[in-house]
Amino acid sequence: ERAGGAAPAAAAQGAAAPAGTAAGEARAVLRLAGPIVVAQVGLLGMGLVDTWMVGRLGAAELAAVALADASFFTFVVIAMGLVQALDPLVGQAYGAGDRARAANHARGGRIAALAVSLPLTALVVALGPLLAATGAFEPRVTDLAHEYLLARAAGVLPWLLYAADRSFLNGIGVTSPAMAITLGANVLNALLDWALIFGHWGAPALGVAGSGWATSACSLAMFAALRLWIARRPAWRAWRDGGRAAPERLRLLVRVGAPIGLAHGLEVGAFAGASFVVGHLGTAALAGHQIAIKMASTSFMVAIALGVATGVRVAHAVGAGRTADVRRAGWVGMGLGATWMLVAAGLFLTFRRVIAGSFTEDPAVVAAGASLLAVAGAFQLSDGLQAIASGALRGLGDTRWPLFANLVAHWCVGLPLGALFGLGLGWGPEGVWWALALGLTAAAALLIARFHVASRRARALEGP
Repeated sequence: ERAGGAAPAAAAQGAAAPAGTAAGEARAVLRLAGPIVVAQVGLLGMGLVDTWMVGRLGAAELAAVALADASFFTFVVIAMGLVQALDPLVGQAYGAGDRARAANHARGGRIAALAVSLPLTALVVALGPLLAATGAFEPRVTDLAHEYLLARAAGVLPWLLYAADRSFLNGIGVTSPAMAITLGANVLNALLDWALIFGHWGAPALGVAGSGWATSACSLAMFAALRLWIARRPAWRAWRDGGRAAPERLRLLVRVGAPIGLAHGLEVGAFAGASFVVGHLGTAALAGHQIAIKMASTSFMVAIALGVATGVRVAHAVGAGRTADVRRAGWVGMGLGATWMLVAAGLFLTFRRVIAGSFTEDPAVVAAGASLLAVAGAFQLSDGLQAIASGALRGLGDTRWPLFANLVAHWCVGLPLGALFGLGLGWGPEGVWWALALGLTAAAALLIARFHVASRRARALEGP
């Protein structure tokens, strides 16, 4: 739906109201982004609780979960990208006031989640033997990882269905249910971890597998809770239910969603590759790298939330045919992201030794972590801008440029230069991180330039 000309009359029925000013747009973006930030941090919190409880079992168990989680999410994020196409597709239909089209896309997202979950579940089940076949890990670690992955496989389908419903709600500008459900899931996850890992309250002591079963149970609970939440609200159901998923719209969902998933996969794979390069530089370097990654990921959650909210606002404006609002939403979102990331950069640069020291007392690891946090502070602005520009482009329905930018930034610039700077030139882990910073800066420049051009001639993905 290319925005241009008068907004369609149907938009008055369901489109989000135009903000009118930059300040109004900022308030609208922040209202959407706030619950997403809490939900994203909540998901991180679940992972931290899992790590803390499994760590009490021993080093092999902790290594197994870390290895299994990294392998699991490398593939799951690709599948999640497919259903995240509902953000712009439903968002543009909502902006146009077209309930039938929104419901059609929502149904298509659920069909896609079902279809992708079957091969993905089989792949997750096979990951354990595949990891063992590499011979790169201790047999006990891969055996435990296999137990964990078998348990996590049970949660693939409900997690993807939950992701589809959450993306539908994002599309109509409703972000608070996912926040509330994620907070509740944190409590449930902690209780189930305590029961199933250690055998409390009459439950069997399943160890590492218990953590996997707890996470899968939480995925099912989150899906059921969100489905019930939607079912109890007729106004939301009107945008979600009814009609059938037309083949041409399923093809559109794949065309929009596949690049999102591939971009996620490229990013996850690139940072896994960076960890591999840093791992060649010693244990202290790798530990410091992990500290810096954790902190950079935490600040990045806010940028991700702002990117989703910005994309939703852009999609609404595109669907309603409001060209000026398309551009305003994108630039305001990027301005908010730049402000936050500059604050995060200041915190990293000022308190880098304090932050690193909160993770460990090992002076070598603290020194390595503090050094990398300084580099992380330097690339916060680029990292945030590329995330929010990607979200704005998704709102336009342009998901190929973010894929292209990820490919260039991480695989043509970041990783090759990281290996050269870190290993070839002997600059150490700082060299790897400066290369990542160059890649993220390249991505930000590409995506901002693309939004500047594409937003001037924004069109909807499909006609009314």
